[in-house]
Amino acid sequence: MLDPDVVLVSDGGGLVTSARRPVLGADRVARFLLGVLAREQPGDAIDRVVVNGALGFAIYQQGQLVTIVSVTADAGRVTRLDLIRAPGKLPRLATS
Repeated sequence: MLDPDVVLVSDGGGLVTSARRPVLGADRVARFLLGVLAREQPGDAIDRVVVNGALGFAIYQQGQLVTIVSVTADAGRVTRLDLIRAPGKLPRLATS
């Protein structure tokens, strides 16, 4: 599902952990995402959401929204993932 040239960008706003540089390529992006998922704890959840009219994900830790993932796809392949982690940029939503 990942395009060979997929790009993952993470924005922590300098306040929370995020990738400091873009993650480039399907192998590196897949490894990055597996590393994120490996830290999942009981009470964490991932929900599908619409982000700017397209598929996305909301990631919750202990019921608190911590990341919005915007997915950009072309020809059935994911070409870009934008992870918004900066608390001030996250929407104020009810807990999952």
